[in-house]
Amino acid sequence: VRRTEETLKQWYQRRVRGELENRQQNLIRRIERNKKFEKYIQQVVDILPEGYLELSENMLKGVIRRYKTLEQANSSLLQELVQKDDSIDKAQQTLAELTKTKTDEVLGYNSTIASLHSQLEKCYQKTVKNEETAHRMKVHFRDQCQLYGELELAIKNIVEMRCRTGRIKNDSLLNRLSMIQSYLLERESVYTMSKEARTPTPSVP
Repeated sequence: VRRTEETLKQWYQRRVRGELENRQQNLIRRIERNKKFEKYIQQVVDILPEGYLELSENMLKGVIRRYKTLEQANSSLLQELVQKDDSIDKAQQTLAELTKTKTDEVLGYNSTIASLHSQLEKCYQKTVKNEETAHRMKVHFRDQCQLYGELELAIKNIVEMRCRTGRIKNDSLLNRLSMIQSYLLERESVYTMSKEARTPTPSVP
C-alpha cells in the first residue's frame, strides 16, 4: 500500500511538473511572440516628444495607458460620428422634402403667373380693340358733325335764297325744313297749274 501511495505521489508530481513545464513553455512562447510588440512600443517611446509622458511612470505602461485612452477617445469619436451621420441623414431628408415642397410651390406660382399673363394678354388685346372702336366712332362722329354742319348751312342758304320770307321768328332747323317743304309744294302747285293752262280744252261734238 505504501509503495502504491509513493507511486501515485511520484506520478502526480511528474504530472504537476509536466504541466508546470508546459505552462512555462507556453509562457516562454508568448513572451517571444510579444517581444515584437515590446520592441514596437519601445520604438514608439523613443520617438515620443519630450514631456509626453510623466517621468515618474514606466514608459511602456505609460504608452499602453495612453493607447487605451486614445482608443477610448477614438471609440467616442466614432460614436459621435455615427450620431452626426444620422443627424446629417435626417437633415438631408428634411432638405429634400423642403426642396420638393418649394419646387411644387414654384411650379404653382409659375402656373398662376402663366394664367395671369394669358389674362393680361387678352385684356390688352381687348383694350386695343376697344381703342380702335373708339377711334372709329370718334372719326364717324366728327364726320357726322361736319356733315350736319354742312347740311344745316345748306338749309339756311336755301331758306335765305329761295324762300324770301323775310325775318324768321323761329330759326330752328325743323322750322327751316318746314319752310323749304312749303316752298317746294308751292312750286309744284304752280308747275301743275301752268301745265294744265297750256293743255288745250277738248271740243264738244
